[in-house]
Amino acid sequence: MSYPSVIEEFVELVTIPCHSYKERAIADVLKRKLVALGCQVEEDQAGAAIGGDAGNIFAKWPGRPDLEPLFFSAHMDRVANPGKIKAVVRVEEDRITSDGQTILGADDVSGLVAILNGLRLVAKEGAAHGDVEIVFSVAEEVGLKGARRFDVSRLKSKTGYILDCSGELGTLVNRAPTQKTIDIKVYGLSSHAGMAPEKGVNAIRVGAVAMSRLKEGRLSPITTSNFGIIHGGKATNIVCDYVEITAEARSHDEDELLAYLNELKETFQNTAQEFGAKVEIAVNHEYSSFYVLEDDPVIARATQALNKINRKVKILTGGGGMDGNIFNEKGVKCVGLATGYDYVHTEREEQSIAQLFACGQLVAEIVKSVAQ
Repeated sequence: MSYPSVIEEFVELVTIPCHSYKERAIADVLKRKLVALGCQVEEDQAGAAIGGDAGNIFAKWPGRPDLEPLFFSAHMDRVANPGKIKAVVRVEEDRITSDGQTILGADDVSGLVAILNGLRLVAKEGAAHGDVEIVFSVAEEVGLKGARRFDVSRLKSKTGYILDCSGELGTLVNRAPTQKTIDIKVYGLSSHAGMAPEKGVNAIRVGAVAMSRLKEGRLSPITTSNFGIIHGGKATNIVCDYVEITAEARSHDEDELLAYLNELKETFQNTAQEFGAKVEIAVNHEYSSFYVLEDDPVIARATQALNKINRKVKILTGGGGMDGNIFNEKGVKCVGLATGYDYVHTEREEQSIAQLFACGQLVAEIVKSVAQ
């Protein structure tokens, strides 16, 4: 089967330079596409609030007022990239890749394309549907900042779908963890490293010893941690007197997460005291976990739609966050849908062409389901 329009739109959108806080160019293109579909389109002030150049796009595709409204969302930004992505279409291999020098940007251009294509398929068929509400968010990749600032009171929909999951089409993510970021400041004592090293307290060593005393990685089936960034030191001949460490911890269980955070604080404080150093620790809440039961109507609707397009259903627990964490927290029940991309956030990222088209079909079937 040929999917020229879907391929062309995907390539068009990934080619637009785009970063978190720099979504203006792609936002303008998407707004034009939504207007062309007959949507009422607005842009909020989230960009100004977070220091970006574009806000969240909120669109409404009007339908029958007696039918249930539904909500779909994808994000516009991408992880760090040079801004010049070259898409390589390999139709015979059923995949689109980058040229190997950058990410592809299927996360989350595939979600944007699937939603647009889904609406076009419904319009072409002339099928009955309720209002379809769409949010294309900004700054998702840097902590769900756009979604956090979206006013959900503007939504009539009570349920929806976040098209922002890697893996094979048919995968539904019904659960995602709480995430906390941890900022650790270690204060040692500087001294000349050659003349009087014994008079110094090396903050790098203090931090390293504390980290070595803590579990890291997968702490349990539902909890993870990672020490991801460390900054410190001025020169090799100066005992380092200050280090900043940025870490994160995620869990599907609030008590388990709290227990780990308390252990981390105690370990760093005790280690600092042991070496004669000081430590400051700040824990920041990024987003809360969500859990939608497998027998919930929002999953049943997606399952029925997947069955109609002959796709197997797989319900998974997610390890990362998505805008769905924020929307669920604010009272809009939603789950994540995979769109057929893999190797996310790497130069090996790839998108299945057939699954990208089928994901548009999935959106169309979900939209039509309210009239069936």
